[in-house]
Amino acid sequence: MDGKVVVVSGASMGVGRATAERFAQAGAKVVLLARRKVLLDEITEAIGANALPIVTDVTCSAQVVAAFEQIAAEFGRVDVLINSAGASRIRLIEEASDEDIAITVNTNLLAPIYTTRAAIPLIRAAGGGDIMNLSSEITLDHLPMMTLYAATKRGLNGFTEAMTRELRHESIRVALVILGAVGDTGIHENFGAEDMDRAMPVWEADGYLSRMSGTQLLTSATVADVLYDVLTRPRQLMMDVVHIRPSSS
Repeated sequence: MDGKVVVVSGASMGVGRATAERFAQAGAKVVLLARRKVLLDEITEAIGANALPIVTDVTCSAQVVAAFEQIAAEFGRVDVLINSAGASRIRLIEEASDEDIAITVNTNLLAPIYTTRAAIPLIRAAGGGDIMNLSSEITLDHLPMMTLYAATKRGLNGFTEAMTRELRHESIRVALVILGAVGDTGIHENFGAEDMDRAMPVWEADGYLSRMSGTQLLTSATVADVLYDVLTRPRQLMMDVVHIRPSSS
């Protein structure tokens, strides 16, 4: 990865941050996309000279276009795009506000569409590369009160599959990563304590947690190591779908 250009959306915390740090350690130039400047400043200081922070709301098409224009001016290429930004709400669908719907749909589905669209010409300029979309094992089962999250992540799964076919002939690999529950992700900022108190008995009764990841949680650093391993496989290999979850519950 020495000298490669890696763009990470949702880079300010959780898996996005850990992944950015992992690639920077390997010598990549890492472009950090996130909304909050204070968090971007923190990770930029931690990474050092290999980090380029760009304050970007990836749900805004104009801001994504502007960010990639800056990337083009700075590097003229992108080797890897990792879409890790995510948002969720614990709601019955009849309770969901317009804001709940907009945030979830825009972050989980529109944002990776915007970034992928903007990145393709720069990946092409690099002679090929990788796009990686982070999804959830909620797409493999049903979790009550998480319909918005599940629907948007299933949309991301379909988008990823379509882009795999669309870009494969250009030496652009597109991978879908299905994650189990991550303990130190920033997604909990989406929930209030009252949301969790209400949902947990429903989830326990449903049995989802035992059917899927179990009681053990992944760490962002572990996930970052796996993502790095997948993205540094030889170019003649392709991993279309990777499911990362704890080995025991």
